Amino acid sequence: MAGVSKAIDPKRTGISKSLITATALCNRKGWFAEKIRTSDGGRVPLIANERISFGSALDEAILSIVEKLRENEPWRIEEALALGVRAAMDRPNDGTIDWGQFSDDLWAALVLFQDDVLGGGVQESKIDFHGCLVQGIEGESIRVEHPEFGTVIGTPDFIISGKTRANGRDLVLDLKSSARAKSEKDLRSPEMAFYAFLYAQKWGGDIPDVGYLTFIRSKTPRFQILVGEGTADHLRIAEEFLKTTKFVVARETAEEVGFSTSLCRSCEWRKPNPTVGFEGCSVGLLMADEEEE
Repeated sequence: MAGVSKAIDPKRTGISKSLITATALCNRKGWFAEKIRTSDGGRVPLIANERISFGSALDEAILSIVEKLRENEPWRIEEALALGVRAAMDRPNDGTIDWGQFSDDLWAALVLFQDDVLGGGVQESKIDFHGCLVQGIEGESIRVEHPEFGTVIGTPDFIISGKTRANGRDLVLDLKSSARAKSEKDLRSPEMAFYAFLYAQKWGGDIPDVGYLTFIRSKTPRFQILVGEGTADHLRIAEEFLKTTKFVVARETAEEVGFSTSLCRSCEWRKPNPTVGFEGCSVGLLMADEEEE
């Protein structure tokens, strides 16, 4: 069975989940993400640190396991580990990653996924992946044309079939790696609201449940499954974020949109990027000067 590609087209247009979430964090971050492009029209590739690389590796490894599970095919942690590490090594990174420790940490995460999420072969799995969709619709991003917002696009990690769930509702489930557990508030995040909206626009009917499958990287690592009911409030929240994002990306210059300084230290747009002719965010540069004093 051929694997589903996790690659997302860097030349994609429209309002995406990543654009929504970037704009929610800082309007200028969203503006840069949409407007600053490579010479061939693609989005500027992110130089991944260890945290981002680990998340990518975890995604790829667990995706490979789920593909086997839903077809009732055997799978091995060793194979999933190799795929995950290779996916991380193949993308640009900041050169600071200890790949030996990285592999050990990913191995530990996959063992916990096997034991805590899938039941370790002796208990019932906490998530039934049979019949689920992966990476949007089998590697194709979910794309709809909206009369107000234009092209709206997103690629949730998993859509769990309602046929395998007690309440009969589909579940949009996003896989995360994080230093902290998710809270009920996170179930009303921009991305969860956006996914509920996108699903409703694509398929109509009942609004899906939304949730996170989170690997918590702490002294005592564990997986957390947090699921909540999607409601009309999710749709209204998404519409407000869509309106804001549409307004932001329609501006001609970054100076025409607002900003937040709370995440400047970690923002990829803080400093110049000569390869794409980007001089750096004027606010981010000021914050960098202050932090270096």
